[in-house]
Amino acid sequence: MNNANLHDLDEAEFGKRIHAVLFPSSPIQSHEFLFGRDDQLERIRRALMAPGRQVFIYGERGVGKSSLAGAAAAECQSSDAPPLHASCGSSSSFAGVIWSLIRATGTEPDSLITVQDKRGVEGKGISLARHVETSTQPASAPLDIEDAAQRLDSAFSAYSKRTVAVIDEFDLIPDEAERNKFAELVKALGDRKSEVKLIFTGVASALEELLTSHASVHRQLDTIQLERLAYQPRLDIIKKALDAFDVDADPSVVYRIANVSNGFPYYVHLLTEHLLWTWYGDGAAEQVTMDHLHESFIKATDAVHADLRKPYDKATRGRDQAAYLLWATADAFDLERSTDAIWKSYTQICDTLDVEALEKKKFFSQLRGLKGGAQGEILEGIPSRRLYRFREAMVRGYVRMAAACKNIQLDDQELDPPPQATVHTPRMANRKRWMDASRFVPNIKMGAQHRR
Repeated sequence: MNNANLHDLDEAEFGKRIHAVLFPSSPIQSHEFLFGRDDQLERIRRALMAPGRQVFIYGERGVGKSSLAGAAAAECQSSDAPPLHASCGSSSSFAGVIWSLIRATGTEPDSLITVQDKRGVEGKGISLARHVETSTQPASAPLDIEDAAQRLDSAFSAYSKRTVAVIDEFDLIPDEAERNKFAELVKALGDRKSEVKLIFTGVASALEELLTSHASVHRQLDTIQLERLAYQPRLDIIKKALDAFDVDADPSVVYRIANVSNGFPYYVHLLTEHLLWTWYGDGAAEQVTMDHLHESFIKATDAVHADLRKPYDKATRGRDQAAYLLWATADAFDLERSTDAIWKSYTQICDTLDVEALEKKKFFSQLRGLKGGAQGEILEGIPSRRLYRFREAMVRGYVRMAAACKNIQLDDQELDPPPQATVHTPRMANRKRWMDASRFVPNIKMGAQHRR
């Protein structure tokens, strides 16, 4: 289908096509759309081959832990049934999570079952039959660790040839004692050489707590740290989506999205989604342009989850300079930045916007204020090392998008160079305005006609 025909699609069909290749609102469930995670997938496959061994994927929020877990579960699960999934939350408990997995297998009754059986002889006008009723009581949540291990073993074996379950966002279980029961379960499954296969996801602190709660659980738990995406996988996500629509893009568009996303898959998918919608709305457009991208930045920024926008809005409301300080803190690939580096970025941003920078003493005072409750506690500091970072790492992606809406280009240092060429950038003044990358890199051809 050519570009003209794509513009003629009704909105619902176009949206359906977008969400067949982009996943800003849900975890990826197929290896086909999971870029940059081949090594981790291989580790998970091999780890789950060992009897009694489970996997824990950990890392910052927004790096794609749920997507990796979902894709790995789909790949390792036998073809006779889909993998199982349990999402943890503020009301979750050990028994509740395990019982939800058992119920999902459909192997234990979760309600009272009564069966009527007629026995005897029936004839014309007479019946010697008697009715017999048998009742099966509903199963209940596991009573203890051993009961949970035994019933998981039985339910998973009955459900499919090889059953894999994801226990997602494990760290959201509020009670530490409840979380620690999972360490005992992993140990019990390991002792049984169980074929139950569990993939946990969570933040690093939850994993550390789990490992320290039971000394020998290390042997039964393969831990996989997930980092933000390198540059090439970000480009692959964008290019695959554009290829699915047979759309060519200005190379600067592709690199700009990769840069702003800062390695968080959520922002790559979200920005590319809104880019395609913007292009669709421009009925005369053939190629995706930088004008489309700028409009998509504004739309995507408005569409970001409220819990990611809220800290930024609270910190910057009525304080113009606070936005510049936050942009400066996000002006790198590294999550932690020194005060000197933040100051340098801040003065460059002020120079670019032609606004007067704060005196250094006032700058540091306002930077410290961004750690306080009055400004949403958006930053946290490491005083001994004079470092600052965002309290919620994924918020920095939103901050970078907010800067992009003002045409401010933040750096994304310490990443793999674009694979198409080594970029040689001429010496320039210390300003933060976005430049057209196509001046320094070769064109990237998109669309079916350019596929290998």
